[in-house]
Amino acid sequence: MTRETRHGDTAGVTPSASGATAALARFVTQRRGSLPSDVLTTVKLHILDTLGCQVAFARLPWSRAAWRYAAEARTPGPATISYYGAPASVEMAAFVNASFTHGFEMDDTEMRSASHPGAVVVPAALAAAQRHGSSGAELVAAVAVGYEVMVRVALSAVGMMRRGFHTTAVAGPFGAAAAAAALWSLDDVRTAHALGIAASHASGITEHSVSGGSVKRVHAGIAARSGIESVRLARAGVTAPEGALDGRRGLLRAVADDPGMPPSGLGEHFELLTTGLKPYCCCAAQHTVIDAVAQLQNEHPRLTPAAVRRVRVLQNDREADAVGLIVEPADVTSAQFSAAFGIALRLVRNANGFDDYMNARLDDEELLAVARRVTYERAPAASPLPGDGPCRVSIELEDGSVLGTEVLGARGTSASPMSESDVIAKFRSLADEPLGEERAGRVVEIVMNLERLPDSNRLVRHLVARSEDAASSPDIAV
Repeated sequence: MTRETRHGDTAGVTPSASGATAALARFVTQRRGSLPSDVLTTVKLHILDTLGCQVAFARLPWSRAAWRYAAEARTPGPATISYYGAPASVEMAAFVNASFTHGFEMDDTEMRSASHPGAVVVPAALAAAQRHGSSGAELVAAVAVGYEVMVRVALSAVGMMRRGFHTTAVAGPFGAAAAAAALWSLDDVRTAHALGIAASHASGITEHSVSGGSVKRVHAGIAARSGIESVRLARAGVTAPEGALDGRRGLLRAVADDPGMPPSGLGEHFELLTTGLKPYCCCAAQHTVIDAVAQLQNEHPRLTPAAVRRVRVLQNDREADAVGLIVEPADVTSAQFSAAFGIALRLVRNANGFDDYMNARLDDEELLAVARRVTYERAPAASPLPGDGPCRVSIELEDGSVLGTEVLGARGTSASPMSESDVIAKFRSLADEPLGEERAGRVVEIVMNLERLPDSNRLVRHLVARSEDAASSPDIAV
């Protein structure tokens, strides 16, 4: 590394111009202008989808735990905690709002990397934008670069999932740092250091998919806060190794056996366009399975829960490990990571939405009877199924007949994208009740015209609950 001019009282160092971290930093600093029209539209839809999840899931038990944590920490500042309307530091607002968003498995998903960029990047960007009163156009651009950096880091180490790492938690700090660095106008050098520092924040395990627990709900929050902290540390003069990401002992080699190179194609195409939105409130690995069962239901009216003898699901190792291990879930988190339970909900309740998982009784014998009839099989590693989270589903009926289908890309992914009206309808289904119909409608109007908004704070003011909860304090002793 070479010496750079001093920043204040701290001597900085310039990361190698050829390194992955420096390449990502240059992309962040050079992508502050206008976006291609398809990217602009897509960014706004993902922001809207993220905000719907954020306000809808703010009242869940683990979300209220995050809110209690914030209230106890007492970190006033320029940013706002959604739904409750409480002022907070940029870091704390990013943490809590990201935790809300990732709180119930309905936030957007990049299927190849199994990452959730919106839950991390949008809350971090919006909190950072509040700090400087950034415009809507600046916010949109920052979110776009945050998505690109996070997804490309995630795609460079997809093997991390085999080691038990949670992709969103590992790659998320990079996306949050990129968005904040863009909004706070860091130069190439400090942006590279911020991204390098983010590598030391990157962490998170996936044991939740086996034995439950609610900590997974705050992984996006930890990542969002870590990205903001990385930027603040870089601004203060903390430096990072030039190989923090792709060096011999860098993050990518630490978490995966077969790491790639994240800068590939930067500025030429946007990975945001491959990031899907979720119509179902469960792990995205089982969305093709639910689509397959729904398709068979539509085609065969005789397919009822009582008629099912056995359900066989074939998926690749990654999906089988994520959603094929749990048959009788112990809590709602494990229920959302159980394809067997998801199939049961589809066959018995004909739905896999927010209310279906929230109101499902985990000891419901009607659901469990169906779940116990589901068996998982793995596609050969040498010849995996093609597509994004693909599956083959075969349902044997009591009369001996067999129904089967294959789905290679779930509804909501780039293989079968949700329309703008679909996304708005999903947002309204999530936000109308907590915000009220009038305020929810105003949020739609603002977000869909975000590039013309002079101050992002005007959006945040509408993300507060219509009820007394907006001003309520959590039940803690402080």
